[in-house]
Order: sequence, then C-alpha cells, then structure tokens
Amino acid sequence: MSILTNRLKITFNIDAIKQDFVFIRLERQQNGKWYGTRELDYLIGKDFNAAAVMFQYGKYAYAMFKKPLDVYQFLSKIRENDKFKNNAVIEVTPKAILAGSEECICEAWLAQILLNSLSSSRSRFAKYHYCNLTGSLLLVRDFEGKNKDCLDVAKITLHSGYLLEIKTARHRTKISILTELKNTIDNKRKQELKNALDKPNYIFEVSTGSLRRHLPRDGEIDAKLIYIECGLKGKKASTPFLEFVSIDNFYKSSAGVFHHIMISIQEHLSKYMDVNFCCREIDDNLPLTNTLFKSPKQLHSKLDGQAIHIVDRVNDEDSADLAITLKELLLPYITDEKLITVGKGDKKDALNFRILHDADFYEKTGQKDEYLPSTDKFQRQHLTIESTINVTEAIVKTIIKEQLIKRDISSRTLNMFDWSKLKLKGVWTFAAWDEDENHVIFMEIEPNGNFEFYEIKDQNIFNWEKFEKYRKFMTDSSSGDKIRTLEGLVISDAGDINQIFRTDEITIPELSKIEAIINEVETEFPENKRSGNALAALIQEFMTESSRKDNEELVIFSDELQILGSNELDKKSFKKLLNQRLGKSSNISS
Repeated sequence: MSILTNRLKITFNIDAIKQDFVFIRLERQQNGKWYGTRELDYLIGKDFNAAAVMFQYGKYAYAMFKKPLDVYQFLSKIRENDKFKNNAVIEVTPKAILAGSEECICEAWLAQILLNSLSSSRSRFAKYHYCNLTGSLLLVRDFEGKNKDCLDVAKITLHSGYLLEIKTARHRTKISILTELKNTIDNKRKQELKNALDKPNYIFEVSTGSLRRHLPRDGEIDAKLIYIECGLKGKKASTPFLEFVSIDNFYKSSAGVFHHIMISIQEHLSKYMDVNFCCREIDDNLPLTNTLFKSPKQLHSKLDGQAIHIVDRVNDEDSADLAITLKELLLPYITDEKLITVGKGDKKDALNFRILHDADFYEKTGQKDEYLPSTDKFQRQHLTIESTINVTEAIVKTIIKEQLIKRDISSRTLNMFDWSKLKLKGVWTFAAWDEDENHVIFMEIEPNGNFEFYEIKDQNIFNWEKFEKYRKFMTDSSSGDKIRTLEGLVISDAGDINQIFRTDEITIPELSKIEAIINEVETEFPENKRSGNALAALIQEFMTESSRKDNEELVIFSDELQILGSNELDKKSFKKLLNQRLGKSSNISS
C-alpha cells in the first residue's frame, strides 16, 4: 500500500535554468542595517524587471532575471544605488544541491523562486512585466469582481525538504482596515490595525489570478483596490481541504489549489524542473474491527428510541427539499418514524440536524450566522445549503456517526467500540494542549468506555496534580513552554507514554481523477438527449431491457418526462425528479 503526500520530488534541469535565467543575491543585512522591501522594489521596478523575487528568512533575498542580460553592466547599474555598495548584490549560481560554501541558490529556495514566477506577467510587452514580490506565491481562489472587501488567499510556500504548504492568508482592502481603525475603541485592536497598514500593499492581477505587489510605478490607486494581509476580528480564515459539490468549489478548496499548482508547473516550468508528489510506502496497516458504527444495523441499534429533529434555519424551497430528503435518508436508521420531527428551533435531548447557509453567505449578506456549537444539552450537526444540496446516503451515514459521538461526549461514555473485545486492563489517558486557551486537557477512559475530562488551566501553573509526571513530556525543559510541534500524549493502560507530534506532511488524493469525476457529473447530456421526450424514450428503453420491481414507478416517471415535451433538463434537474419518484435509496438513482 502506498500514499501520495505534499512532499515533492523535484529534479532540476540546471542547464536549462542557467541558459534562461540569471540569479542575483541581495544581502539584506549590511553594517547592522536591515534592507527590506524598498530595495527589492527597486530591483523589480521599470529599469530591471525581475522575473521573480524571493525572500523568506535569513539575511539574503534573491531575484531572478531573464536572459539575455549583461551581468557586469547590470550589477554596475544596481550598485549606482547607495544601498547596494560593498558587494551587497552579487550573482549566484543555480544548483540542485548545496555543496560546500559556494555562492548559489539551491534546493527549496531555487524551486520557490521558480514557483513565484508563476505570478509574473507573461505579456509580450515588456512594459507590462512584473513579478510577485513575496517569499511565497499568493493565489486568489475566489475574486468576485472589484471592491471585494476581503479575500482569503492561498499562500503557497515550499519549505526545506520540498514540503509544499498551502495556508489561507486573509487580505482586506486598505479602506476596510482604515474604516475599522476609525470606528474601533479597543486599543489593542487599534495597534493591530496600525501594524497591518505598515505591511506590503497588493493589488489583484486578473491575468494570473494572484496578488502582486503595488509598486510606485503603478501610481496612486484607490484604497478600495489595495489589499493588505489582515484578519477580521474574531474570525479565523480557513478553507476546506476538499470540496465535491461543483468544479468551482473543488478549485477553491486546498486540494484544488494543489492540483492547480502542479498543472501550472507542468505548463510553465517543466523545462526547468520535473515535479511530482512523493509516494510513501505504508509498512503496515491495522484494520479497525471493533467499532459499532459500521453497518446500518449497528447504527439502527444505537439510535433505538432516539429523537431526531431537523431544524430549517433557511426556510426556502431548497431547504424544504433538503429537509424532506434528509428525513427520507434517516428513516432506515430509526425504529419509529414519529421520532423524526421538523421545526425551526433546536430540541433538547434530540439529535439536531440544522440546515443553514455557509459562512460566506452570512458574511456577504450581513445576516446573523446561524451556526451554533454542540453542548451537553444540545447535540448539533450542521448541513449547509451550498455544500449539501445533493445530500447522499454516505453523507447521512457520516453525520449520524458524528452526532452519536457528540451524544457520547455529553454522556461521558463512548459507545462506538465493543469494549469487551478490546480487553483493556486499566485506564488509558490522552492529553492535548489547547493553545488558544493555553490549557492542557487530559481525558481518562475506563475499560468499560466511561471517561472524564480534566483541565489544567494556564501552562505556568506548576500544580498539575496527578498528571505532574507527564509535564516533562509536554513542555520544553529550558523554557517551560509547550513543545512546539507536540500534538499530545497517549498513555496506555500499561503506562507506556507515546508523544504524538504534528507534521505538515499530509496525504494527497488522486486529484486528477477527482477533477475528472466532478467534470463528468457537470457535463451536460448529449444535445439530442436533453428534452423530456428524449429522456422518456431512454427510460422506456431501459424498462424493456431490464425487469425491475419498480417498473411501475418508472412508467409514471416516463409519463412525467413526456409532459415536459421538448423542454430541456440538465443532469441536476433530472436526478432531482428521479429521486422524487424513486427515492434516493434506489440503485437507479444512485
């Protein structure tokens, strides 16, 4: 068994890179002074037109220029600027691997500067050339016209060891930051906003779908069109890893960005480097055989007598359809249909399935976000109209499991395992550090599945009581702070202490196959198979070739299609009608 990860395997074509580019290294620290963006702005200004610039940390920044270029005259011209005397700028050689003390740009930094060039203008007119002045590539996944106040931007960085990381960096218009600064009375927030205004200014470049640095040569630009990295108070920027709802949603997800990057590298940089996701072999895998949440029969027993309440917080035709479909898909898992109710408010002691809009909708419209967390008294699971309009059996099975786990947490008993088969001898202990609250949470699980939480407030409190012996496995011995990459501890019933460390290396699915499947679903019917009459004929043909117990329903469905006559249906509308007639549980519908 093997998996793909976001660690890259890169083979450089150094000869091709040398043939097409010259690399300049800028020493940003000279005589105790730190050179920053002004000097880099100078390098990519109208007199030089760097193809890419890159700085991340340390005392060097790099610029990449396209050949032909007279390097001697070029360096002389740069050194006319007082900031670049005393060998502050030199030519360096591209290398695949760092060897000795040679002045070079190599490995991940060489790949990153090539990656950054993806945001460079590819116009045939030199005056329009520019590059993205940043240590990372900034891709905009969702830009809905001008004057959008907030953009969640994909920040693409290549770390040592060729680990490709995508983070969501929120950027706001300068005018929105100034407006918040004017209206806020929180002194701490005021300082945060003032600090943000000192950060680099970016403008959205439609041609490459990226943010690029706003340079002096761009002239004065409306503050509504300038973007600066700055968060919204109380709202964390996040992006789902993978979306299946539509091809647009897929491309906006982190997985879609990974896919976009690999396609762009193949299209524009394959001459200079061959890039693939690393393949890791799995030495062993342990099947999970003792869970009680696998089969519908097991879930049915766990839901025996459990009230289920569907809460419609959208209250339109789509949400009503979703509520009906959800109820239909929940029925096989319960003992009494009367246990399922529908309303507008949550019910205590019921599993509440809340239908609402996604966060983007509430942010754009200014309406109150209807999301509510679960509590010990209210178990809640949220379905958004935007992402689950085509709810499936698999989705329902998953959210039932999640609700049962929430119920178990509130009752302090885990029922997802057959504990007798696990044959535990004593207590298992789990520990995790809540960095937002600066608390350590311990969880002790008894052999029968009963458990209890313990919270150690404030990491500086030395009294960890009975958990004191675990302190040294969670804190840095010199500072007393949390070990930076520690995720938590797992202590077995035999007393074995396992430290779990966080890694930025993640599993990557078969992105090309996912893209192809979503595209196929969204592809229209053939032109001569879109009308009601044509689709009715297909249904009739299917019935003559297949003897089925639901033929009577298919006949009615065919008649309904014929009523539509020459009116056309897309796949989504056709499937909706089919589900209404046969139900989602039919293998024809699926």
